[in-house]
Amino acid sequence: MSGNKISIPVRADVEKFGGNINFGLWQIQVKNLLIQSGLHKILKGREAYKRRDSQKSSMSDEDLDDLDERAASMIYMCLAKIVLANVLGKMTAKDFWRKLEELYQAKGVSNRVYLKEQFHTLRMNEGTKISDHLNVLNGIVSELEAIGVKIEDEDKALRFI
Repeated sequence: MSGNKISIPVRADVEKFGGNINFGLWQIQVKNLLIQSGLHKILKGREAYKRRDSQKSSMSDEDLDDLDERAASMIYMCLAKIVLANVLGKMTAKDFWRKLEELYQAKGVSNRVYLKEQFHTLRMNEGTKISDHLNVLNGIVSELEAIGVKIEDEDKALRFI
């Protein structure tokens, strides 16, 4: 690349997203991988990256293509095959990221009702570790908050008990 070096020495264990884990938490982990690799800004799109970079040395289209491919590749590597099959064909990392949000961060009424039901019916089974129960609770709360549902601390405490 001309003048803009990006090294990717980052190693982290991110569970492959197969649709059966909390998308919001997975997305945070992947975005942090992209941040650590210097690739996260391309998620805003090539135009935004060019505007941001125009005050410094401008990047060629070839360099932008390289950044975009590297970011998309990192995201692809964090997906299970079943999910990957649903998003193939997206051209840019930005489009790819948006498609994943569209598919797995559903803000529709049915998802909202489903998550609220999970929250309100959550019970700790006998023999379950408290930490495991808390992880499940926090995962549901995180998904609800990601779609704009505010859960009060008092309600969280009641579900925990």
